[in-house]
Amino acid sequence: MQPGINLEFARSGPLDLATALDAAAAAGYRFIEPYVYTPLELKINSHLSIQTASVYHHLNGEAQQLRDFNHQRERLGLSCSALDAHASLLLPQIGVPYLKRAIDIAAEVDCPFVMSDEGPVPEWMTLEQGLDLFCASWEAVVRHAQARGIRVAVELHNALTTQPACLEKLLARFSPAELGVNFDTGNSFLAGNDPVDFVRRVAARVVHVHVKDIPASQLSLRGRVTGTRTGVAVGEGVVNLRGIIGVLREAGYAGVLSVECDTLAQAQASRPPLEKLIG
Repeated sequence: MQPGINLEFARSGPLDLATALDAAAAAGYRFIEPYVYTPLELKINSHLSIQTASVYHHLNGEAQQLRDFNHQRERLGLSCSALDAHASLLLPQIGVPYLKRAIDIAAEVDCPFVMSDEGPVPEWMTLEQGLDLFCASWEAVVRHAQARGIRVAVELHNALTTQPACLEKLLARFSPAELGVNFDTGNSFLAGNDPVDFVRRVAARVVHVHVKDIPASQLSLRGRVTGTRTGVAVGEGVVNLRGIIGVLREAGYAGVLSVECDTLAQAQASRPPLEKLIG
């Protein structure tokens, strides 16, 4: 297992992408995880269309930006562990083309994985209906990913994926080569699960990990939410990271443990304790 860093820490700076890459390398990380945004417009009918918009992202797929990104990360000795490309796959007309473009970007920056989640489940939709729609969306995404030589992974983040039984039903519909799991330690905990038990159930399908530690101040939210954007520095929260990593080690996981925290200071402070946990 190897430590990595999700570039979400740059948001609080705020730090531009180039500065964030420099900071990640200076902190001793060799694997980075950017958030990618893919602009698209969906025509609903002759007089109505929907356009995507992004509050914050690191990459948008513009050709010169990708060339600059590749040049800088190669100069710094950085590799992408995954691309975050969260788009609601319960809105397949948007989510599917959004993820297809993210997969194309991953191929252009030599990134092995693209991950997403289901998005919020509408109140008028049952979980079973949502699961069927989620699976149908993944089928289209998986075919495109295989054609581009990229693997896709589902992240634990909303009402379907943070329930172990639902996630297992999803995984049962796809082979390990088609769909993996990005196990988020913090989201699994906040949703009310024991993350150690949860990861044990899906460890064979885990291809990437978000190491997100949750502060004690958020304990009141546990069981009432299904996730959070970032956590605190590794070891400063209440999640049993040692137990989770132990299960992954027993399962033979040898991939990246990508720290997801809020600030550069937390990113810098996280690497030594994470390396100690890795052993």
